[in-house]
Amino acid sequence: QVLIMAHPVEEKRRKIESRGRIREFIFGIQDGLISTVGLLAGMQAAGSSRFVIIMAGTAAVCSGAFSMSAGAYLSSKAEKEIFDHELEKEAKFVEHEPYLAQEGLLDALHREGLSRESCYRIVKLMHEQKSVFVATFQEKVLGLGSADVNNPVKGALVMALSFILGGVLPLAPFAFMPLQWALGVAVLFTGAALFGVGMFKGKLAGQSLGRSGLEFLAIALIATGLGYAVGFLLERFAGTPLPVGG
Repeated sequence: QVLIMAHPVEEKRRKIESRGRIREFIFGIQDGLISTVGLLAGMQAAGSSRFVIIMAGTAAVCSGAFSMSAGAYLSSKAEKEIFDHELEKEAKFVEHEPYLAQEGLLDALHREGLSRESCYRIVKLMHEQKSVFVATFQEKVLGLGSADVNNPVKGALVMALSFILGGVLPLAPFAFMPLQWALGVAVLFTGAALFGVGMFKGKLAGQSLGRSGLEFLAIALIATGLGYAVGFLLERFAGTPLPVGG
């Protein structure tokens, strides 16, 4: 029976860990959408040809994907290395100060509602198995879980692919539609994609899909509007046109 239950539990663990990638997905697709549509709008306003717009947009999407994935990899790798170092330090602490570690775990279990007597028996039993005791101490006392949510390579891949997806959506109309309609359709695609990502996040979080979608779209649009407002004011005071884009 234990073996039968292990499979669904492991599946649930992997599912939770995979959802931990939602941060990179949302960051990548949102930045890809907004930075690309901003660049395309500026180029069309400048009277660039279809070929120039597509080439510049493609270059921006590729360079942005490389840059974002590299940033995601380095930041996640640094976080994981620090996390692993803390785990290693605390494992040594448990080994060198076993009584302090036992007392700390006993207090942590007691704060969660167990009686002192039950905590004492549990800690004594776990201390006989070092690996179990160390893992429980790290999680309950220090809040350092063992879920693999900081894999740097996975984070970099998710960031790159989501940025490319976000960049391709507003770029596609410029490849297949008349230029006078392309920007309007690109903006519609961008808004629909932002709303859809918000709904997806709401589904995973058990929230209202419509409300989550509107919230995500509104925040993205406000951030974009603030950026354009700052650029407009700087251009107004400096008297020199500033490039539009991400």
